[in-house]
Amino acid sequence: MSYVGVIEQVNVKKIRHTPNQLRTRLDNLDELASSIEKHGLLQPIVVRPQGSLFEVVAGNRRFAAVCRLKLRKIGCHIVDLNDKDAFEVAMVENLQQNTMNPIETATAFKKYCENYGRGGISELASRIGKSQEFVTKRIQLLNFPKKVQEEIIRQRIPVSTALELLPLEPEKIEVLTDFAIENKLTKNEVREMVKKSRKYKSHKNEKSKNITHEKQVHYLQKSLTKSIAALKTNLLNFDDIIDDANDWMLKEILMQYRQIIHGDIDTFIKLRKRLVDKMPKEYFLQKEPENSSKLKEDTSDDGRTMHIWQPSGLWK
Repeated sequence: MSYVGVIEQVNVKKIRHTPNQLRTRLDNLDELASSIEKHGLLQPIVVRPQGSLFEVVAGNRRFAAVCRLKLRKIGCHIVDLNDKDAFEVAMVENLQQNTMNPIETATAFKKYCENYGRGGISELASRIGKSQEFVTKRIQLLNFPKKVQEEIIRQRIPVSTALELLPLEPEKIEVLTDFAIENKLTKNEVREMVKKSRKYKSHKNEKSKNITHEKQVHYLQKSLTKSIAALKTNLLNFDDIIDDANDWMLKEILMQYRQIIHGDIDTFIKLRKRLVDKMPKEYFLQKEPENSSKLKEDTSDDGRTMHIWQPSGLWK
């Protein structure tokens, strides 16, 4: 990537920083200023004309150091560039000199893809001479919580190691990042830790689903048991009414209704049996606590107390 331009000494007052700086931190300016004062500016900064002024395209740190020294002029490579080309030049120079931290690189890549990269990641990878995988993984760093991004900037955790944590939830990522830093875990160790964490979560979710299903079956079974008890009570009351009836026609009608109630009881008993068959074996295999009775009391909607025989299991 090369552009035709001219090299001149430009008055510092006519130069401004770019509003789209790729580097958020200009570190070690004192050291750089000391080097420039002693040896001079060995490499001119790249600028582009912007109205009556010049805008820094590449070399913001060198320009800041010259301003700190209060020099009047600075060597500039003046090139006429549009916004996209200027962004590319700045990005390539910083990548070649390895002056951006991983989060700054990720931010620059994402901004380029959103604002200038019609071809997306593939075009960006081609322009900067990197693989698409490298570009994709760098952009993924922006999905980390700010705390983890700061640890990456401080180089307390390598990028490759941090990326292994990405499949987890933000809260877990922060906890495991601290754990990995404190225990100096390798990339492979972090990968195994993430696998175990995800496997445990999957097992826990499956177990939770099973418990929910079992509870639903239990509540249905309990409702059917109440209904059967209530119908049996009504059946006994019906028998008393039939015995007291003197008219044979009335007895015949009442007997027909008694058969209907009896049929409903049989239907509910069969349905309850089906539900019991669907219950897991563990439900019936669990030990009954000592001094506990299997005969339980329950209260119906109308306030009457019913005695229900229940198998030993998860619910009492």
